Amino acid sequence: MNKTKPTLARQTYEKVCAIETILNRLLADSRTPVSGPLVPERPLYLATAGPEMPLSVIRLEDASDYLPCFDEADLLYGIPGLPILMSYCPEQIMDIGEESYLVGPMIFFRIDHIGNTVSLQVADLYQLAEFLEEHSVILMQGVESFVAIQLD
Repeated sequence: MNKTKPTLARQTYEKVCAIETILNRLLADSRTPVSGPLVPERPLYLATAGPEMPLSVIRLEDASDYLPCFDEADLLYGIPGLPILMSYCPEQIMDIGEESYLVGPMIFFRIDHIGNTVSLQVADLYQLAEFLEEHSVILMQGVESFVAIQLD
């Protein structure tokens, strides 16, 4: 038997038919999203802390449990030298003289080069712990003392 090499048109036709078969199988399988990712999205991990609360890792969907105004009426503070933003409630700021102090909870999150929220990295947690340690102060009001985070 003498096999001849298929023409370019025949090769193209066979490849298009193969692609069509694959697409038809995907469309017939209702569990596979057509336009979405083929792998499930990973949850986004942020961090929360407060003057009297330790630094903790949380999921994005839980952020409003720690900071009810998160992504609604919050203010953002850029952590110097890091691609991390701190979200806090503006009503939780105490001004003493020319200094501002945060006396409530905060949420930390990382942003990428186009401004999307992405998960924090392990190294970020270490740097955030250093930031909190460097900016934690004890304030006195009358005979009561409390911890606050000094904002630059």
